[in-house]
Amino acid sequence: MLSDNNTRVHTIIFDVGGTLVKARSVLYTFAELMDPGHIDELFKILRGKFMVIYRDENPPRFIGIKEILVTVIRETAREYNLPDVSDKVDSHYGNFYLRHASLFDDTIPTLERLKGDGFRLIVVSDADPDVLDSELSTFEIYRYFDHILISGKIEAYKPSDKMVRAILDVCDEPRTGIIFVGDTEVDILTARKMHVTSVLIKRNGDFGHDADYHITDFKELFEIIEEINNSVSSR
Repeated sequence: MLSDNNTRVHTIIFDVGGTLVKARSVLYTFAELMDPGHIDELFKILRGKFMVIYRDENPPRFIGIKEILVTVIRETAREYNLPDVSDKVDSHYGNFYLRHASLFDDTIPTLERLKGDGFRLIVVSDADPDVLDSELSTFEIYRYFDHILISGKIEAYKPSDKMVRAILDVCDEPRTGIIFVGDTEVDILTARKMHVTSVLIKRNGDFGHDADYHITDFKELFEIIEEINNSVSSR
């Protein structure tokens, strides 16, 4: 939802992968391990199976990212007679991810500016805690955030009601002063459930999903904040 023009922006919520951090999909990495000659085709198969489990908002029990990876890799290996590398998930997942990950050029300058301007900053990430902890520590961005919400600790993924409640529990009211920035449909759906302003960031401009705002870099985020705050000041 767009701001109702009665509240200045006070909180910015960020997704991590694809938003603050540039990284190749870990599923692509495992597809490469399983069948180097057909990486793209196998990646699509693995991703399809992964999303079926990941997008189930009411599973019998919570399944962490690593466990989902083990399940889909094992099932795909059996189905397509490929090497089963599911035993490598625990030891390789975080290392492979970080090896192909880096901060976007505008991440640190953006966080520095927002923090300096007094905004409350929150991370909401669908990840296993040990992997995200390593990621945030490696890139030295822990210190910018007031709260870090991880699916593996909350035992729920975006945009489930449980995750939405967990996010709102650490957010100041009113909700019209909150902006949620992410790069996927689940980020936008989470923002809608929270009734906060959604910002979809796609560095390549290939948006694909509707949101309150669409941006290709963080410079435009500051323009959105200014637009909302100016509309409040003019009332």
